[in-house]
Amino acid sequence: MFKKIEKESFYYGFPVVLMTTKDIKSQEDNITVISSTWTLGKSIVIGLGLHNKGFLNLKVGSEATLNLASASIWENIERIAKTTGNPTIPDYKRQAGYKYCFDKFDLGGFTKMVGKEVQTVRIQECPIQIETIVNDITQRKKFAIVECEIKGIFVNKKNLYDDSHIDVDKWDPLIYKFREYTSTRHSLGTNFRFQEFKS
Repeated sequence: MFKKIEKESFYYGFPVVLMTTKDIKSQEDNITVISSTWTLGKSIVIGLGLHNKGFLNLKVGSEATLNLASASIWENIERIAKTTGNPTIPDYKRQAGYKYCFDKFDLGGFTKMVGKEVQTVRIQECPIQIETIVNDITQRKKFAIVECEIKGIFVNKKNLYDDSHIDVDKWDPLIYKFREYTSTRHSLGTNFRFQEFKS
């Protein structure tokens, strides 16, 4: 027997990505935690809220680095989860407890690495870093769908089997499942917005 349920949003399980963008006016780097991504060939499609700093940067810029998080840094990510790089916080985010943070790198304990193919920085603590340029942005009522073209993939040598193959036994991606942080091995902890049942 199945029962129809209603959800405002439905995060059934996606890898956690730290998207870095650059404010083209101030040249400040920003981190946006995202979980709605998928790839096809050399394209990556991401979903973003319209009011976060990452989207605002992409609207006027054209580059983003998608840093794939490993399970070992979930606590660092949760430290920045309730922050925004946009000083103008919308009411719905303010009511949810979001606060403005000028430097998410410092708060999360993340280390910047210079971009190789694009101007956006990579995050050293993320074993896989994907540099992209934006090809298309489709705005909806509350979110945007952004299509990016992969310009470079960088993998920590510890996670490689050889020069072109990832050793999947050494790659433990952080997964966002129903707003719970999990890995491909075991549960780690829950996000502040976790809304499901957990014994």
